[in-house]
Amino acid sequence: MSGYLRKRDVIITMTQFEFKQRYRGTALGLIWSLLAPFLLALVLFLVFRNMFSWVENFAAYVLVGVFVFRFFQVATSVGMHTIVGKSHLVTKTNIDRELLPLATTLSYGMSSFLEILVIVPIVHVLGGNVGFTILFLPVIHFVYIIFIFGLNLFLSSLMVYFRDLNQIWEVITNVIFFASPIVYPLTMIPESYREMYMLNPIACIIEIYRGILMENQILLEKFIYFLLISLALTFAGQLFFRRMQKRFGEVL
Repeated sequence: MSGYLRKRDVIITMTQFEFKQRYRGTALGLIWSLLAPFLLALVLFLVFRNMFSWVENFAAYVLVGVFVFRFFQVATSVGMHTIVGKSHLVTKTNIDRELLPLATTLSYGMSSFLEILVIVPIVHVLGGNVGFTILFLPVIHFVYIIFIFGLNLFLSSLMVYFRDLNQIWEVITNVIFFASPIVYPLTMIPESYREMYMLNPIACIIEIYRGILMENQILLEKFIYFLLISLALTFAGQLFFRRMQKRFGEVL
């Protein structure tokens, strides 16, 4: 971590560039990134509202789930291409290669945080219990960024050697979507399997966000679990990336 702090000026510059590039040439900027998840949440709500009519504040429930999952889906789908897509920086400069997936993750993390802030008043209007625990939201999102960064270290380095990884990852993210409580309530999972089900980090982080935005509570046990998973994943991702990057120049 101290190594990243020493390079913070470079990281900030790269992150700002990535953030601006994402919305470059678009007339509505951030609104476009809000439109897709809003429409998906609306479709899911209309399709499943009768099936789960007994779920309290179901519209807000789906909205939070979709927006939280979206960061994972979009940031990893883009993040895996950071080395392949910037091969000129990898082969022709001495830039620390880890900074490429880091900058992409941070830029999408900033965008995701703004998106979630936008839906906070909407969730409140839809019946969510937004209270003082909202102050804890930046901490949770920062940990979520660490988790995504760890994943992107694995994905971006593997993508150099296995170019069809994006198709495989698309299938995996679809499986994770249905294996997480985005549309259906957690109570649908049999209690005997629920503890195992919550080992899914995405299911865990979705419930953490819902705890803050809908119930005004911090799910401390789930947060500690997710924090440990995020730190372990990032540490393992760094080791894996540094080993794999030795042959980036040859393959690219």
